[in-house]
Amino acid sequence: MTTTLPRTAERPDPAPRPLRRRRSSRLLLLAVVLAVAGAFLAAYAYRGAVVRDGVVAMARPVPFGAVVQIADLREVQLPSDAGLTTVAWRDVGTVVGMLAATDLRAGQTITADSVTGDRSPAPGEAVVGLSVEAGRVPSSPLAARDQVLVITGGGSPPRRATIVRAGEADVTGRRSIDVLVPQADAEELALASVEDRIAVVLVGRG
Repeated sequence: MTTTLPRTAERPDPAPRPLRRRRSSRLLLLAVVLAVAGAFLAAYAYRGAVVRDGVVAMARPVPFGAVVQIADLREVQLPSDAGLTTVAWRDVGTVVGMLAATDLRAGQTITADSVTGDRSPAPGEAVVGLSVEAGRVPSSPLAARDQVLVITGGGSPPRRATIVRAGEADVTGRRSIDVLVPQADAEELALASVEDRIAVVLVGRG
């Protein structure tokens, strides 16, 4: 007689756990976090290593010869090793109240020679306003401190002068120009301007 043993119920194999995939995902996430943190730390360290100084810059333009006010100035930050000759913001008081030694543009940084305490005209000098018609003055812009020759005709030699301020041409092309000259030449040049006997020649940039 054959004895049949009861079959033991077969258990299904358990599903493999995705240990490696889960571990790989965690490692990848950790690597990304470390990379981002490293980038932030490097940027912070770089910014800390670059030492910046506050220096004086122009907040708005100031023409040659005008008094520089505190409202004309602003502080900007520059790397201390920028290699530029500037005025530290802590010394802004040495600039306020001084005269612009040239036309100062908005945004430019100030150097010690950007301003002066010497008022113009000095003793023995005079500032003369000239009215010059089109064709007798260069069409290119004239700037403060440009060197010019003023020609009056009538056999008089040209007079050397320095531009103080040059206005824009009016609708007829005539321009008004202020020039700094020796006081001995002032009367002759003013009379020549009234009589419309003026021509201006640019001989050097300031």
